[in-house]
Amino acid sequence: MKFILLVIILTLTACAQKIEPAIENVEYPTSFIQQGSNELDISWWNSFASDELSRLVSQGLQDNLSLKARDLRLKSSAINAKIAGADLYPTLNLNASASTDLDDFGDIDKVSLGLSSSWELDLWGNIAANENKAYWNYQEQLALYRGRANLVAGSISNAWIGLITEQEKKLALADQFKRTQDALKVITRRFFMGKNSVTNIWQQQKLLKSIEVRQSKNHADLYIYRQTLALWLGVPTNILNTNERHPLPTLPTLPEMGVPAEVLKFRPDIEQSFSKIKAANEQLAMAISNQYPRITLKANYSTSKNSVSDLFDDWSGNLIASLAMPLFDSGVRKSIVEQRELELKALIIDYQQVWLEAIANVNQVLINEAQLLKITINLAEQLYLAQRTEKLTAIKYLNGKTNYLNLLRSQESILSLERQSIDANKKLIINRVLLYRELSHGDFSINKYATTKNNDIQGK
Repeated sequence: MKFILLVIILTLTACAQKIEPAIENVEYPTSFIQQGSNELDISWWNSFASDELSRLVSQGLQDNLSLKARDLRLKSSAINAKIAGADLYPTLNLNASASTDLDDFGDIDKVSLGLSSSWELDLWGNIAANENKAYWNYQEQLALYRGRANLVAGSISNAWIGLITEQEKKLALADQFKRTQDALKVITRRFFMGKNSVTNIWQQQKLLKSIEVRQSKNHADLYIYRQTLALWLGVPTNILNTNERHPLPTLPTLPEMGVPAEVLKFRPDIEQSFSKIKAANEQLAMAISNQYPRITLKANYSTSKNSVSDLFDDWSGNLIASLAMPLFDSGVRKSIVEQRELELKALIIDYQQVWLEAIANVNQVLINEAQLLKITINLAEQLYLAQRTEKLTAIKYLNGKTNYLNLLRSQESILSLERQSIDANKKLIINRVLLYRELSHGDFSINKYATTKNNDIQGK
């Protein structure tokens, strides 16, 4: 017993201390290239002021199959954290047995009953480190779940925007077809009056056929967007309930984004990267502790008699302390420690890179929005001028002051600009969806505004 105490005292002096990882500060920008004035709603899709979009996203967050699977993996990871922490406490088992002779079956000739317990002393923090590692693995899975939820919300929004854009384009193409067909009737009458050539009719018919081709593509795109939306909602396409005549939402006011270091630290990819660092640090602590002795206490308290009536008369117990100490392993344990240190340093660098990419992505989306907004305004101005030009050209054509080619060009210009304007508005709205996704942390179950989030896992 004195020898065991001596060993414990000597080994305690060599106790390994766990060191928190040092994450070097990176020079982050103090602000984004643009700032808005509105508070950023956690449920960012509500910013588009569409009841249908809000309903669809809420349905998707509840019914999306991949999100359900991710939720089950998250719950499994939480159980792993509980399992890892169980080794901090002793185990207690009940042991009982009874024997009888086959020749005299039913008469018990020997019976035993006992309790046994085992407990590994966590002197170097190995078990605690394993529990912490499981916790940070859970946090990593939680970040993945939030990232998936954000992806589901964004994909549903994009599919819905694409669907109503194609519906708007469908109406525009129908109107273009009617206008072009009416113009064909006028040109045909003028041909029979001997005022133009048959080639004018052919060219107008060709323009009409080009619209029919676009209508066919539009019909296919409508089905694709409906199918995509149903896929993210986790429902069959034939039971999808949407109002496709919903107008394309206007661009919301740019949100107030604040300081990048404060706003982006809750992004799922940043939280995931941070959790990997913490888990790797616990793995390093485990590798260090594996270089030191392991002490296990075992206790047994039992009784054994020839009859059940005498079973509780006499009990005996014992306590065993065992020591396992590594003496020679060709440097394997030391090499594992070095390996874990290198992995930890690599993850810290990855974490810094994720931060830089996150800030760059937000700024890139802001730059794209500014350019798309200019394009949208420019196309609207071009369309206005093209409509005025077409009206004047049509009057001149009917009065014989210009040829059909000028009228055809003005018609084609209007048709093209109308389609370009619809597509430009779609790209502008989808780019805003991307901005909201870049700023969102994906936890849609907490308070209304992102600035109120107080679950700072990185400060744990």
